[in-house]
Amino acid sequence: MEIISTVYTEDGIAVPARNEADSLYQDGYGSLLGDGRLLKLRPCEVLYLVERRRIAVIDEGSRRKLVFQELLWRFSSDDLHIWTRYLVYRDLRSRGFVVRDGAGPDVEFLVYQRGSYGRRPPRYLVHAVWEGEPESIGRLREVLEAAEADGLTLRLAVIDRRGEIVYYTLSEIEFKEMEFAEPEA
Repeated sequence: MEIISTVYTEDGIAVPARNEADSLYQDGYGSLLGDGRLLKLRPCEVLYLVERRRIAVIDEGSRRKLVFQELLWRFSSDDLHIWTRYLVYRDLRSRGFVVRDGAGPDVEFLVYQRGSYGRRPPRYLVHAVWEGEPESIGRLREVLEAAEADGLTLRLAVIDRRGEIVYYTLSEIEFKEMEFAEPEA
């Protein structure tokens, strides 16, 4: 597979060649801008595609190729959670899912079932949590309510200290008052 050239601009990463942009877009990467002539890639997508050697990123100003570490450093100035976002994104993509950014300010992704991208809405909302870091019940409740309001299943991506990820489904449970019969003597 040929490596696709992209351009790092102050507005983000762009794929200028139409056929290459179409190819990436069909695979669930990026957003088409304007009249569909330009594909803009999100930071996690860029890092993933650079790591997989599908794209090369050229800095618009210096005209030199940017490597993974440099891109990660640049993206981290705008997004303090970029490494966490990338770990979850990479894991989901490597499992065959199409992943899009969610609406939340934290690490949240909309995830499509395999083979359903472009034909059906997303199925899951994935929210990342670092093992050992506190996450308030209130925040988890907000994320759960947002997922349920959109008809999505909430999956928590729990990242351990080695960077390994385990997914848990979070849902609300209702307990009904139970009646207990008095034991017979």
